[in-house]
Amino acid sequence: MDKITKQQIGNIQATQKKLTHLLQSLASEQDWQPDPGEWSFRFIAAHLATTKKECYKKRVVQSAFGKNPPFESYYNTCRNLSKSELVDSLSKWASTRQEIIEFVTALLENKFAFTGTHAAFGTLTIQGILNFMLNHDQEHIANLEKPITRYRLLPYGD
Repeated sequence: MDKITKQQIGNIQATQKKLTHLLQSLASEQDWQPDPGEWSFRFIAAHLATTKKECYKKRVVQSAFGKNPPFESYYNTCRNLSKSELVDSLSKWASTRQEIIEFVTALLENKFAFTGTHAAFGTLTIQGILNFMLNHDQEHIANLEKPITRYRLLPYGD
């Protein structure tokens, strides 16, 4: 398997830039929720920061060291992320994302053959983990568009 390409890095950076822009534009209303029980903008940003650090970074590093780690599905929904400031979470997310990019771009080509095994998705290469990371971002972008539009259509004070 080839090293990560500049296009893949560009795609990962582009989704982060788009998500960051969307969420930063709502920082003053970080606790708004589309409906009770749905995630606030604050929670989404904290989720992104936590997931990249505790899930994706950990999986990439473990796989790169040839440990063939087992991966379970990662959920942080039971954690209290409501105290994390949206802007701080986005900063932590950016930092972890940069660490992941620097790590994978410095890997020797043979490291990309190393894998981990996900309980639901089977064997994942480092490329596969990065693709999951990109897809995760894209899902959040798609899922944010509707509530953001709904929020912006509300009259002030609602």
